[in-house]
Amino acid sequence: MKKLSIALTGHRPPKLAGYDYNNIFYKRLYKKLDNIVKQALTRYDFLELHSGMALGADTIWAKVIIDNKKQFPDRVKFIADVPNMEQYKKWPPNSNSKEIWLKLIKYADEVVTYEDKNPGKSIGYILNARNWGMIEPCDVLIAVYNGDTTGGTANAVQSGLSKHKKIIYIHTDELRWQKLSNSLW
Repeated sequence: MKKLSIALTGHRPPKLAGYDYNNIFYKRLYKKLDNIVKQALTRYDFLELHSGMALGADTIWAKVIIDNKKQFPDRVKFIADVPNMEQYKKWPPNSNSKEIWLKLIKYADEVVTYEDKNPGKSIGYILNARNWGMIEPCDVLIAVYNGDTTGGTANAVQSGLSKHKKIIYIHTDELRWQKLSNSLW
């Protein structure tokens, strides 16, 4: 059986299109990610898909994974890589982010936590450990990335490069440009 493991790293809502997941930016991101999964399913018997379950790109990726898992239950495995099971508690209280996270995590075939494996470490370290934990087993890393040289997404891209992973870049401006070009016609 041919298996492919894919992980995603990406920015949070302030660097994307905000917290409204109905924004056209997120619909375009969903479509791009879904196309990647559909193409992989034409070439591989089984996909192991990792999400870090953070707000923004990770949330859209988790939705793509779940929708494909529903369509192809014997061919898609959803692994949620989270700092801890209370990841959502630091998120904005006025959004429905907590409810979304709780709904999405229920679909995970496996939940891997990192805080318990790194006692006494800072949250920054734990978030990097989560990224390393997702990237290590993956064959492909998708990077929803604006090119920043610092931050968690930049660190994850550097980790993927250092481990010689195949990286599929989705530049955030590409999704914004589509919005601009569509509005002109």
